Amino acid sequence: MMGELTNTKGRLPVGEFIRSTRPADSFDPLHAASLRAREKDQTKILRSGEDVRILKKAMTAFTSLQHVQILRLTDEADQRLLKLLEPDGSDAAPSGQPVVDLRWSPACYHATKTVAEALTSTQSSFNKFSGPMMSPQSMLAIQRNIPQTFSLLASGLTCLELHFEDGADLNTRVQELSGLFRAVFSAAKNLQAVHIGFPSRTPLDLNLEDIFHDIKWDKLRAFGIQACRLEAREIIWLARRHSKTLRGLRLRDVLLKEDSMWKDVLQVLRTEMEQLDWVSLRRIDYSNHFDDSWEDSMEVPDDIAFGSSDSDEEDDFPAHLSDADFGADSDDDSDESSDADTDHGPDANELALSPDTPASLPFCTCSNGSYALSADDLGDNGHCVTYPQRKMWEKWVIGGYCPEHSS
Repeated sequence: MMGELTNTKGRLPVGEFIRSTRPADSFDPLHAASLRAREKDQTKILRSGEDVRILKKAMTAFTSLQHVQILRLTDEADQRLLKLLEPDGSDAAPSGQPVVDLRWSPACYHATKTVAEALTSTQSSFNKFSGPMMSPQSMLAIQRNIPQTFSLLASGLTCLELHFEDGADLNTRVQELSGLFRAVFSAAKNLQAVHIGFPSRTPLDLNLEDIFHDIKWDKLRAFGIQACRLEAREIIWLARRHSKTLRGLRLRDVLLKEDSMWKDVLQVLRTEMEQLDWVSLRRIDYSNHFDDSWEDSMEVPDDIAFGSSDSDEEDDFPAHLSDADFGADSDDDSDESSDADTDHGPDANELALSPDTPASLPFCTCSNGSYALSADDLGDNGHCVTYPQRKMWEKWVIGGYCPEHSS
């Protein structure tokens, strides 16, 4: 685990923290010594640039490298340290918050900067990048220090997945990143699959074009956005820009604002998209209903570790872009019944695009099928979306729903 261990007075070495905040018999002395040695080794590695040297050597050796992913990982020793730092009142500030703060953003910045430097130096031919736990603060540091490096790397990308995990002041931080988004997306002219996600419990509330800047990708075949409050016209405009190429569309946790209706979005997807094979609408809703539903609920922190669940039963993070796919959400009995996203779909033009409703489910072609339904027949009340509704809507958009034979 690479990060900073701090207290209210500033940075505090791990060993000193262990010695100064707990009785000697409350923590294994051997483990404490191991942590001090690890902290010393990591400091030495960072100051000497050994991590950059090793990464450059590795990137040179990986002549067929295609997919790069940055993750936050913890091992057993890290878990024991985190358990030690669990607030029990003995080391809490007057505000009730823990005195010690393990920050991910400096580590995320260093990891991203180091990997980018190694990839640029070795002229790697990778074309897919995944960052399922990106920190907005770290991206702001990237924007200040090495924006040109990111634009250069983006020019060769065909797949990009970014999920931002920090909920506090998210709108302000993402707005400040607008320039970096523009530079990266403008340079990434070869993108075929894109997914940009935010915390489901604190959806982003910005205009979609603050991120995508009206950019059109001529080769785009799969697009996903997660946890945003949007107007219908924003989704429609992005879809229309890519109506001739888009084959898969994921709108996970997207909330429509007041005076917008899902039936207007669905109508455009149904009638104007020339290549659309699947659409995923997992947990879509209306913004006001979402707020009402959570008003009296216990807050769940959004900075959960990767692999954790945003509820007892469902993974809150997007399915990763594997070496050759951009998968949609798997078909489940309900939006709350899955603890992982599983890809099932067929290969299509070198990208495995998989529909939320598996292709193995037969679609009715009788005269009572979806062509007999108009958008006004979809039961959209402009207030909330139920699970059966969104599953029916997914089928209707691609022409597979029959009111008589679809269950």
